[in-house]
Amino acid sequence: MKSALLFFSLFVVHLTFGQTERLIKVAGTKCSLIPPDNFEPATNFSGFWQVESGASIMINELPTAYQPLVDEFTAGALLLKGMTLLEKQTVDFNNLKATFIKVKQMANGTQYLKQILIFGDTKQTILVNGIYPETNKVIEHEIKNALLSTVFNSDQADNPLDAATFTVDISNTDFKLIKYMSGSLLFSTDGKMPTRQPTLIVSNSVAKVTAQNQKQYTLERLKKLPGGEFSDIKEIQEITIDNMKGYEIVAHGKTKDDKPTLVYQVMIFNDKGYYYLIVGQAREDQLRNLENFRLIAKTFKRK
Repeated sequence: MKSALLFFSLFVVHLTFGQTERLIKVAGTKCSLIPPDNFEPATNFSGFWQVESGASIMINELPTAYQPLVDEFTAGALLLKGMTLLEKQTVDFNNLKATFIKVKQMANGTQYLKQILIFGDTKQTILVNGIYPETNKVIEHEIKNALLSTVFNSDQADNPLDAATFTVDISNTDFKLIKYMSGSLLFSTDGKMPTRQPTLIVSNSVAKVTAQNQKQYTLERLKKLPGGEFSDIKEIQEITIDNMKGYEIVAHGKTKDDKPTLVYQVMIFNDKGYYYLIVGQAREDQLRNLENFRLIAKTFKRK
């Protein structure tokens, strides 16, 4: 998780759709859009939200080819992730073709509807997600209009550190910052993602959680990592970082090609119902990388 959309940089200069005073830049991305009325810039992810209704618009920029990604949005694949496909169609978007998808999904006892606008090229794909409770379906048209107002500008500054609500210090390690996405700062030792080199992801929850047993919640979160259900936990202990308590886990896991890997996870909770998550993974030189993961985790600070 690469380069900018070449064809978008060509047509953005001539774009008239959405070019009004209401067009707002989305922090941490190269996109702008016109949010619905009463939506505010989100603090936990790149996008906008309406806190009282539970509706949000989130932008993800992925360094992967557009068509193969779109092809993966099948009814069967979505169902495996707990989503029911309601609609999938090709739409005209800024004189180009894009894909519009609508799904429904149950989360935390609430039925949500999700509209997704997907566009890109052979190197990068943009997903603009509009999410809202089914009981608030009245804003569906406004959400769709906001998605279709999206403008991509390859020259727009997208400094990841400006968007994140937290900081970590990687200065004494080999890790390099890659980008900010979905409330997460992504790091790797070679500056690439995906990669076979050690990786580190530092993120915040985008919604409040109810964790009566924080230790159990942390263990369940580990299982949700790719291959996490096969992780062999070696250590779990209480930890306090930036005056927040939580748990640190050291585990041995396996990669997709069945190679052993170190898995390091820290989850800390604030007093408002949100959590912060630090996940490091390394195949080689595991003791040294564990030391680096712990070193970086201790520098975590909220802004």
